[in-house]
This record gives sequence, structure tokens and C-alpha cells, in this order.
Amino acid sequence: MNRWMEGIRALFFDLDGCICFGRKLAGRANELLDLLRHQGYRVGFITNNSRENAVEIRKRLIEMGLRLEDELIVSATEAVAGYLRKEYGRVRVKAAGSPSLSEALANAGHRVLDWEEADPAEVIVVGRDTEFDYLKLEQIVNEIALGARLISTNPDYSHPGEDGRLIPETGSLLAAVKSITGRPVVSIGKPHAWLYELAMCEYGVVPEECVMIGDNLATDITGADQAGMKTVWVRHSLAPGAGNRSVAPTVTVSTLAELYDELLLSGSGRR
Repeated sequence: MNRWMEGIRALFFDLDGCICFGRKLAGRANELLDLLRHQGYRVGFITNNSRENAVEIRKRLIEMGLRLEDELIVSATEAVAGYLRKEYGRVRVKAAGSPSLSEALANAGHRVLDWEEADPAEVIVVGRDTEFDYLKLEQIVNEIALGARLISTNPDYSHPGEDGRLIPETGSLLAAVKSITGRPVVSIGKPHAWLYELAMCEYGVVPEECVMIGDNLATDITGADQAGMKTVWVRHSLAPGAGNRSVAPTVTVSTLAELYDELLLSGSGRR
């Protein structure tokens, strides 16, 4: 058994750039998950995806061919709504992002305002808005000037897509907003502790019993390390944050297939 797996009960995976690239599964993703289930571990997914809810993500993964059971999926799309409820109660929100983001906010009891409404927002939520434009930027910064708090779903500047393409992310939109307002922003996605806490609470585990596997050193790995988890960094050529070596992963691999081979050969099961 690998010594770094001693005492581990749950392994959480990032999705984009780790389990999948766009709509393509990473090599050996299914074999790795099957192996972990067979060895008695709980498996879950923690993603900074802010365009889809957990149901939509599960459907997309299954359509890609990923063999899923009842594994937990924690997404920034829904998690930001819970974070607002915990910190501020029910609030008036204007959201830049997908319909699923607005729906998650409304389902949590927040009042989601249209951007054309004169009623000012208490909170502006920024997610990965694929229709972001100059007008939306103008609306956001003026709502903030009126006193709205700025909360984002995740800080990523990009994530890896299919065939080496880079997909612009929420952080790239936030950069434009912050360059004008200079106001602080809370991003509840990784590396913030919120998504990790939700996942651990759902599975009834503590940090010392968890491993986080992801490709982004600055978010997946740094956040999990700060939360007290062990970490596996999938360091492929598209991995963001490779220049940030302020955190030392527990294990570094080039692909999920390499991790599969390591765990298979070691017979790493729960003891």
C-alpha cells in the first residue's frame, strides 16, 4: 500500500483538465474510478464549473462515457448560492453568468434581479459569462459603485478544453471589473475552503481522510493543501499555475493513467 494513502477514505477529483477535456474523457478515467470503488474508497467531484448545476454536470459526464454511480458533485454554480445565504442571508442579487447560476441563486431564496431593473443589488455574482460584453461590464461596475458587494464563483483565468484549446474563465472577466473598481472580491471556488467543506460535510470525512486530485496547482492543489488534505497534482502540459511552486503536492503525476498504474500496482486499498 502507498504510505500516502494510509487513513484515506475519500478521493475528490477536479473535472475540467483532470477527468475530462471539453467533451473528451481523460485516459483511464473510468478504470481509475472503478479501481478506487473496488478498493473501498468514496469518490466525489469538486469543480469550479459555474455554468452548470450538479444534475447537468452528471448528465454531461455520463454522455461522455464516464461510469458514475451516486457520487457527489459539488459545483461552484450551486455553492455560491449557499455561501451567500450563510454569510448574508437572503439578498437581492444581479448575476453575470448562465441561467443555471441564476436558477441556483433563486432556489436558495435570493431575489434575482434583471440587469435592467432600477432596484439596486446588494450582491453582484460573477460566473463564467459567455455573453459578457461592454454593457455588462458597465452595469457591474456601476452597481458596485452604488454599494453592491462583489462575489465570484471562481478565480480561474482559464481551463483546458479539447485539443489544447484554452477556455476563458471567470477570473478573466473579474480582472476587467477589478481594474475599474479596485474593490475586493470573494471567490468561493477553489482555492477557497467553501467547496472542500461542502464535500467533506456531505461524506462525513475530515481533511486527513481526503485526497484532492486536480490539474490546477494554484486552485485545486493549493486550496486542498490549505484545507489539510493530501493532494495529487496532474501536471500535464495544459495545467494552469505550473509556475507557482509555493505548494508541494503529496504526489505528482503526468496523467490519470499514471495514477491508475501506481495504485493498481501497489494494491492500495483501505486498511
